[in-house]
Amino acid sequence: MTTSSEPFSRQAKSISSPNHWRLIWAIARKDLVEIVTNTQFIVIALLPVVVFLLYRLMMMGIDNSSILDIAVYDLGASQLVNVMQENPALELHLVTSEAALQEQINEGPMSGLLIPANFDADVAAGLHPELNIWLNPERGMSSETIQWQRLVEAEIMQMGQQSLPAQIEWIELESEAFSSDTALNSFLLIVTLTMIFFLTGTNLVAMLITEEKEKQMGNVLINSPANPYHVVLGKALAGSVSIAAVLALVVLLNGGLTGNWPLALLYLAIALPISLSISTLTGSLAQSSKQCNSWLGLAMIIFLAPAWFSTMIELPEPFGTIFSVMPTHFLVAGLDDALNNSGVSATNSLNLTAWLVFMLVLVGTTFWRLRQNPKSVVASR
Repeated sequence: MTTSSEPFSRQAKSISSPNHWRLIWAIARKDLVEIVTNTQFIVIALLPVVVFLLYRLMMMGIDNSSILDIAVYDLGASQLVNVMQENPALELHLVTSEAALQEQINEGPMSGLLIPANFDADVAAGLHPELNIWLNPERGMSSETIQWQRLVEAEIMQMGQQSLPAQIEWIELESEAFSSDTALNSFLLIVTLTMIFFLTGTNLVAMLITEEKEKQMGNVLINSPANPYHVVLGKALAGSVSIAAVLALVVLLNGGLTGNWPLALLYLAIALPISLSISTLTGSLAQSSKQCNSWLGLAMIIFLAPAWFSTMIELPEPFGTIFSVMPTHFLVAGLDDALNNSGVSATNSLNLTAWLVFMLVLVGTTFWRLRQNPKSVVASR
């Protein structure tokens, strides 16, 4: 290798020249073309999307999820039961006692309906009888449950006059973390979002850097206007565009973000320089793209997995304490809070601050590494 630190030092000073943005864009454009034409890069980029879609398809086919199971205890042969039996989206389980109704609701799991005696006659007489309905959030039936609510209300309206002639009490049942469709959807979305940054993003940029080292990019740079900093910024730009594209696709497939979505986007914005810093450091240390493939992906799984599961389940000590101080714990916990709540809690403020501090430390470490050895991103030892 004929490179030396002196040419790189001189070229590093030229980063402020008027043409440096053209050089950065030229490198980024070349890398973007490679990303969309290289099969390996395409697989890495679309892996989070594939995981997300497989989960969606799996949930659509599990447990006959287009059918809503409802336990019904009818004390008076109400016509409401006949109407629901004619609806193909509903599967009624008729029981003969209130105890059996509660047992079906608790062990099914399924929603429940208790129709009192003389319900139809009381509705027709305008007496506003009570109708108890238990909404079970398990099995991911939120849309079907909403349709059932509208069906019940519309049918009772037809039985009475202009106003709703019954006092309906909708009782939402509590469920465990992994039983709730909302919680599971939120968990899988968080897993996918973090994969985009720390599996797709880190691997793409690190491999782009190591590929240039394998192609002896250091020799080329000695006789070109570009320098190692242009290379890093160009590849970071290409990685940012790729991350943004995959992120937008997943958010679109998810139907948008819920809760305090600006706060969720802020967490992801902070994750971007962290992802780029990790990939740049890895690219400067690794000597080949094969090395990136062999251990960067594993390192990122170790980096993420404890945060994924410690947020959703209570881990035994000392693992709970150890995982709670990992940097990614603050990202996952903050995203979970932001996506499921509209406000900003004190805990979320702490998570955001810790995640921001980690970003500053990692970005600072990356700048120090490049300042000490700028040629490490373009030349092998």
